[in-house]
Amino acid sequence: MPIGFVEKVWNYLEDVLISCITGHCENYYQLLISTKRAAKVLIDKKKQQSINHVLEAIDMEMYTDYTCDVEFSQEYNRLMSLQAEFMNEVLSEDMPSRVTLDGVGKVDVNHLRQYPSVINQAFDLKVRMISYWEIVRKRLIDSIALHLMLSIQNLVNNDLEKEIVRDLLSPTGGGIERLLEESPSISGKREKLQTSLRVLRQSRDTVGHIIDSIGSYTDF
Repeated sequence: MPIGFVEKVWNYLEDVLISCITGHCENYYQLLISTKRAAKVLIDKKKQQSINHVLEAIDMEMYTDYTCDVEFSQEYNRLMSLQAEFMNEVLSEDMPSRVTLDGVGKVDVNHLRQYPSVINQAFDLKVRMISYWEIVRKRLIDSIALHLMLSIQNLVNNDLEKEIVRDLLSPTGGGIERLLEESPSISGKREKLQTSLRVLRQSRDTVGHIIDSIGSYTDF
C-alpha cells in the first residue's frame, strides 16, 4: 500500500508538471520537447527514490521493534485495564463467539477457550502488538509525507533546472543546437509566408506591367 501510494503521487505530479511545462513552452517546440523529456526522466528518478525510501522504512520496522513514543505505554496500559472484563466475557457461561474490546472492535474468541493456561499471555501479546502497530502506522505516514514534501521541494527549486540544462547540453539529447531548428508549426508558417511573398511580388510585377501599358497607351 505505501509503495502504491507514492507511485500514485508521482504519477499525479508528472501530469501537473507536464501540463505546466506545456503551458509555458508551447510556442518553443524544441525547448518543449527537451524540457518534457527532462521532466519525465526526473520524475522517474524521484519515484524510484520514494519507493526505495518506503522499502527501507518497512525494512527498519521489520528488523527492530522500537519506539520512544509515550503513546505506546498509554494505549498499552489502557487496553490492559480492560483485561479482567474481557476475560470474564470470554469465560462466561454464555460462551460468545465474539467479544467487543473498546478501541479494537469485535474479537473472535472461540479458539481462546482451548488454551485457558495462556489466555492472559495471549491477551498481553496482542495488546502490545495493537499498541505498537499504531506507532508504526503513524511513523510510516509521517516519514513518507516528509520525504515526499522534501522531494517535491527539491524538484521545483533545484533538480528540474539542472535536469533540463543537462538534457539540452547532452549530445544524446540533441544538444543545445536543436533549439535553433524550426519547429513544424514555425516551418509551416514560414512556408506560407514565403508563398505569400511570391504572390505579392507577382502581383506587384503584374500591376507594374499594367501601369506601364496604360502609360504607353496614353503617350501614344
